[in-house]
Amino acid sequence: MEVSAVKPIAEATKTMQISHPKLGVINYSEDEVIFFPQGLLGFERKKYYILVERDAYKPFIWMLNIDEPCLNFLMIEPLYFMPDYQPNISKRELNELQIDNPQSLRMYVIITLDDDIHKSTGNLSAPILLNPKKKIGKQLVLLDDKYSTKYPIHKSE
Repeated sequence: MEVSAVKPIAEATKTMQISHPKLGVINYSEDEVIFFPQGLLGFERKKYYILVERDAYKPFIWMLNIDEPCLNFLMIEPLYFMPDYQPNISKRELNELQIDNPQSLRMYVIITLDDDIHKSTGNLSAPILLNPKKKIGKQLVLLDDKYSTKYPIHKSE
């Protein structure tokens, strides 16, 4: 009797844990980790992050470095507070992110939150671009002055 090669069932992805002062213990798997080949501005050596969503913080989302969870960024999709936001994203940048369909690109901006919501701002001049399928990220640095680093996310009525 001939024994055929048996293909192993895909191994379950390893579950890991990190602890964050505001978010508590976070369980995540390797396939949730986003790789930033160039890191982020000022944190070029920190390349691996996870996104954490909590109902209590919606529409905001947290991006935590898996090696140093205290290195984290509160983000939001910019269209929540600036519906006409359209930064120029080159084909080269889309290629770096291995984006086949520009519609699949996810974009966030880093928020500086203040106790007074009217003083909270979003950094529109350096959006975070993500390919959710390939788990690749990039911080795009816009070279024009069209967008501010401190754009108010909540307009006074």
